[in-house]
Amino acid sequence: MLLLSSIFKRPKPNLPSFEEIRRAVPSSCFEKSLFKSLFYLVFDFIILYALYRFVGIFESFGIIGLFIWYCCVGMFGSSLFIVGHDCGHGTFSKYTWVNDLFGHIAHAPILAPYWPWQKSHRLHHQYTSHIDNDCGHPWVVEEDFMTRDWISRNFAKIPLSGFIRLVNRLE
Repeated sequence: MLLLSSIFKRPKPNLPSFEEIRRAVPSSCFEKSLFKSLFYLVFDFIILYALYRFVGIFESFGIIGLFIWYCCVGMFGSSLFIVGHDCGHGTFSKYTWVNDLFGHIAHAPILAPYWPWQKSHRLHHQYTSHIDNDCGHPWVVEEDFMTRDWISRNFAKIPLSGFIRLVNRLE
């Protein structure tokens, strides 16, 4: 390993600065438009309404039709989350109360509580990649990871594994 690192030198990054990137993006991308934001939110709700209204048509095509329906509902359901996410960041409109109102409206149908999510997401951005304080994506150092049992090491990324570890700690 040391031999390879002496042969292959990592080049110094020649990355643009934040200001250079910002100048490369058209200024219209930074303008908040309540009309556009509401248009996309209403559009997502109309598509979701139509999908639920016509689920019977998808069912008539059997499992393939339902699979397509689930994919479409998932896509437009996640778009509601994205709109709520933008509200949480204050990019939906220039008014905080409008962002909060429509954040609730966007998150309610997907059962994502807006206020708790907004708070935890703010903390996640405040402590992104901080080994102790990042609540959104907690880091594990190699020494701690290797002290886990075989099941915890190999199945840590499976959904509910964190919940199962928490329950085991409480016992």
